[in-house]
Amino acid sequence: GLGRVLVVEDDPQALWHIRNTLTEAGYTAIATWDPEEVERLIASERPHLVLLDSALAGAGGPGLVQRVSEATGAPVVLLSGRGPAPERELALAFESGADDYIARPFSTTELVARVGAALRRRDPPAREPDQGSFHLGELAIDYARRRVTVGGRAAGLTETEYRLLCELAVNAGRTLTREHLMTRVWSAREPGDSSMLRGYVRRLREKLGESAENPRYIINEPRAGYRLGEAEEPDEATP
Repeated sequence: GLGRVLVVEDDPQALWHIRNTLTEAGYTAIATWDPEEVERLIASERPHLVLLDSALAGAGGPGLVQRVSEATGAPVVLLSGRGPAPERELALAFESGADDYIARPFSTTELVARVGAALRRRDPPAREPDQGSFHLGELAIDYARRRVTVGGRAAGLTETEYRLLCELAVNAGRTLTREHLMTRVWSAREPGDSSMLRGYVRRLREKLGESAENPRYIINEPRAGYRLGEAEEPDEATP
């Protein structure tokens, strides 16, 4: 099969429809309507991707999306609820750490395409280094160990946050457009959908100990994009 997808949806008809759509597309779909079953199914089935109804994500309490992501190492894609405030829900989805968000109503074609794109993003970007390191102030990236520290303390980045930081780091000193970052980090998404990028930059800055008002690492170039300061050369040994 193409991969194992855990579907968590409390509407029985929608659950049946999504499971059948994914199965017909070649995925192994594991389905549940009960959010309390999620941790057990993650442990037993080890899904490659989790499709989670946003209402259930909210009911699971703050941090559920990130806990699922960290437990599986897999992308988490939220399915929109049926509420009247989709823009607010979209912002909250990406602030929670979701990798993607599918708004209802969606076609079977869109569902399969978005699941496929999210699974492809598990593979490291072509330009993500696998050796060496990057240093800027207290920020250090150890590419071989995929480890990011600030002042010697682990930053605790999610996989998507790490990919975003790496894309900025390998282009340090250059301003990268929002379209470039959306394409490189999130694959094929509509260029206009930058709310996810803003949410991830905000979360990444928090973990690096900076803010938009006083950035030390990630610089916002108005109407242009974002750039990371240039790496510092190691200090020369004094003779």
